[in-house]
Amino acid sequence: MGEAKRRRSFLSSALQDAAADDRREPGTLPLWLVAILVVAAGLAIWLSPARAHSWYPYECCSDRDCWPMGPDADAREPDPQIVPGGYLTHDGHFVADRDTRPSRDGRFHVCRAAGAPNGDPIRPAGRPACLFVPQRGS
Repeated sequence: MGEAKRRRSFLSSALQDAAADDRREPGTLPLWLVAILVVAAGLAIWLSPARAHSWYPYECCSDRDCWPMGPDADAREPDPQIVPGGYLTHDGHFVADRDTRPSRDGRFHVCRAAGAPNGDPIRPAGRPACLFVPQRGS
């Protein structure tokens, strides 16, 4: 028997053995399909926050250190307090009004160092701090 014919015969018998050795309960999905579905679901969950606020500048959050503020379910901390000259976060970080950035959705957002809930608001060198504030009248 030729080499190619032996390979085809081996592959054919291996596939037949695998099909005969299928020990799944009737009506259950193959393991490879379950694995693909789990990975797809995980990716969808992992990517969804980035899509929800995809307008955060990369210098502020590298796609992971920013979040909304306020009373909504997706907020990780309360809105900052408006104080003379700027804003005071719930944990005492002051950001001058002139150093803030405009919010694109009319809500407060913050980006914190290392994505830590009590980290300093990120302040890229020579750029405004990564505290996004609603524009007056929003």
